[in-house]
Amino acid sequence: MNQTTLSLVAFGLPSSPTTFSGYARSLLIALRSAGVLRHEYSVKPRCWIDLLRSIRLTSPGTLRLRPHISRRWIWSEPGAELMSRRLDAELRRRGDTGAFLQVGTLVRIDPCHGPHYMLTDMTIPQARRAGHFAVSHLSRTQLDVAEAIQRRRLQEAQHVFALCQWTAHSLVHDCGVKPENISVVYAGSNLQLPEGVHEPRNPREILFVGIDWPRKGGPLLLKAFEIVHQKFPDAILTVVGCNPKIDQPGVRIEGYLSRSDPVQLERLARCFLRASCFCLPSVFDPFPNVLIEAASVGLPAVAIRNGSRAEVIVDGVTGRLVAAADPRELADALIELLSDPERLLQFGRQARERAQREFTWERVVGRILAATTEPGRGAAGRPGLDHTL
Repeated sequence: MNQTTLSLVAFGLPSSPTTFSGYARSLLIALRSAGVLRHEYSVKPRCWIDLLRSIRLTSPGTLRLRPHISRRWIWSEPGAELMSRRLDAELRRRGDTGAFLQVGTLVRIDPCHGPHYMLTDMTIPQARRAGHFAVSHLSRTQLDVAEAIQRRRLQEAQHVFALCQWTAHSLVHDCGVKPENISVVYAGSNLQLPEGVHEPRNPREILFVGIDWPRKGGPLLLKAFEIVHQKFPDAILTVVGCNPKIDQPGVRIEGYLSRSDPVQLERLARCFLRASCFCLPSVFDPFPNVLIEAASVGLPAVAIRNGSRAEVIVDGVTGRLVAAADPRELADALIELLSDPERLLQFGRQARERAQREFTWERVVGRILAATTEPGRGAAGRPGLDHTL
């Protein structure tokens, strides 16, 4: 059987470290390593006419010197159609035919170019119910339009790849995608440790990594850490990715660390290597890659049992899952781990072994190619069932 080749489509060049939270770049590298990558395309508006159209639709009467491309425009019928036409013209110009995989976008790809596949980390109905991400700034009518566009694109696709079972369930029940047309592919770690970097573990250091401090559960963690610090005065909470204004004993703010800067990447790596436990009590998070990153370096994790968390963290094996967003429950789970260094190390080893076995980019590509080479055959089982790895 001939091997399928894929061209990647995303909002921003897939090779950019910022596109789709770095997932697109890691996927592109893995596809290239497997010898199945053809081209990459960005549907992000890149000329002033496009930018002015997005301004007119999103900010009537407002002139921006540095135009912002709003989700209101991206998820509108005119925005989605314009991006689709621009992509179609680019594909015709290049003469690119074959299978196409769009990552996190909602553009239409003419079947004349080849089969069309989609990869998504969540559905708009999921974000709508949670009231997070850009949906919080959209009206009910705008959300209805966005949902209709996403549903249409998903149903047009030859096959849909979900990052987790939680999203796959919504694809079926909210978007009407047939279960046999869905594969759960998960992700690999996006953390690349610089060669030669070593750091001794601090047995009482908790690591938090996230840009969106409120949505990632930062305020909740801060309350929990206050309880932890009363139990262990030498405990440290290191915060990476954001700069919340905190004046609390034991809290260390590292701020945003760019992975494209070698110096900052080394600082980030040392944070992962120095900590003994990772905590991300997100109130809403589709499939946080940072949990896989933590596992890949042997860090057990503590999170709330919501969304996709139970698909990454095996409670009592690779970390702890708490039932509710309660500071006391979260603190108790952290204290339980920090009180038992041997168990902490065991959980860390088991987390690393599971990440190496299940969450690698080679496995992701294998799952995708299993479905694109044999259309209609899901590589990850039906939504709601355990993924057979």
